[in-house]
Amino acid sequence: MEVPASSYTKGSMEAAASPRWAWCGEGIVAFSEARVPIEDRGLQFGESVYEVIAVVGGEPFRLPDHVDRMISGARAVGIDSGVPDLSKWKTIIAQLYRREPHRAAVLYAQLTGGTAPRRHLPPQRHPPFFFAYLCQYAFPVPAEIARGIAAVTVPDNRWQHRDIKTTMLLPAVLAKKAAASAGAEEAIFVGQDGYVNEGASSTVFAVRDRVVMTPPVTQRVLPGVSTKAVHALCEQLGIQTAYCPLTLSDLHHLDELFIASTTSLLMPVVRIDGNPIGSGTPGSVTLQLAYHFQRHFWGQAGP
Repeated sequence: MEVPASSYTKGSMEAAASPRWAWCGEGIVAFSEARVPIEDRGLQFGESVYEVIAVVGGEPFRLPDHVDRMISGARAVGIDSGVPDLSKWKTIIAQLYRREPHRAAVLYAQLTGGTAPRRHLPPQRHPPFFFAYLCQYAFPVPAEIARGIAAVTVPDNRWQHRDIKTTMLLPAVLAKKAAASAGAEEAIFVGQDGYVNEGASSTVFAVRDRVVMTPPVTQRVLPGVSTKAVHALCEQLGIQTAYCPLTLSDLHHLDELFIASTTSLLMPVVRIDGNPIGSGTPGSVTLQLAYHFQRHFWGQAGP
């Protein structure tokens, strides 16, 4: 017995409509026919890693960084033999884009531990299983960035290897629900020690005295692909950066705060737990970075 792959994803991606095609295993199939076996180890054990990649005009944004991160995570889980090489990723994206040529889209890609009888350590198993599909997506536009978003803090009750991008996302889902209930768009995880880790689906950046700070990359946080883009922009613009621990108290005494992710791009946070950040409007450093991030992301043609 099998379940549709469409019921086995991170979320709706806020897509305008369901995709019509998917890469499933070794080739393209109709999305409605894409299947994941019931005894898939990603489905039953969370033995699975994934990536969400922005695709603009058929071109994936920072694809090598995403592939490297999946390889690293899959190696930690023991399923790295199933990660396509970079040229295969490009072929998959090109084939999906040819069938659904969205101007702006995200590629959802997932690798599972394959199928085996339900045991923690099965005597035998099939090879890892890879699938991917392309969804039309509405990325933030300048007017949304100019308004910024609200965020709330939540206790971080996730496992200790948050540096692996697995599909064990229940804590993130519950955190997003808590944010929505409070009228906010993002939740920021804070550890039991009082230190800020990351957003439910983003990396957190603080600005104080025009220095852009983000928590150090450890097992506590996912190494964000967008973080590399932000740091590269800061270097180009002569903005100082620092990896340093941030406490919950720090969040309430910042000049500026913003998040970055594949789907949010670079988004100012203007309120945290109901309290304004700085003046309660996006700050000058954040807006400067957001402007250049948008140009870098969309290219000269713009959104």
